Amino acid sequence: MDTTLLRQLNDDVWHPFRLAYGRLDASAFLDLYSPDLIRAGGPAKQVFGFSEYADQTERWFAELADRGSSVSITFRFVECVAANDIASERGIFQLESTRADGDGRTFYGRFHTYSRRTDGRWRICVDYDTDERSATLEEEFLAAAGVDDVDAFKE
Repeated sequence: MDTTLLRQLNDDVWHPFRLAYGRLDASAFLDLYSPDLIRAGGPAKQVFGFSEYADQTERWFAELADRGSSVSITFRFVECVAANDIASERGIFQLESTRADGDGRTFYGRFHTYSRRTDGRWRICVDYDTDERSATLEEEFLAAAGVDDVDAFKE
């Protein structure tokens, strides 16, 4: 495994993803996705393209901001495979949500993304997530590799 590609993915996708998500910056967040995006899964078990995902994301971020709520996301990985200009990454995310009154909740879910590098930059082309088998997700999250632990996927 070429860990250089994984570091580039981190720089182009995963680090900006966390920042944009935490800032509720829909424009910066959506810029991490290919216009040909396939988005599937989620709590509603839906599948749709970029424009529907953009509408959904913009509405959700605006609602959170209007309520004075905040959200942060952290990723840990169980598989990272990259070669040339394509990549597949699987892992577990931790979503921490805090209401304006300070009440907070933590959620976990599994994700699987496929990314492609075009014009020298990585973007997510397929994004799938699920909360199946949620009883073990916190344990699995803690056991998985951190976003910058690219050496865990070296052969």
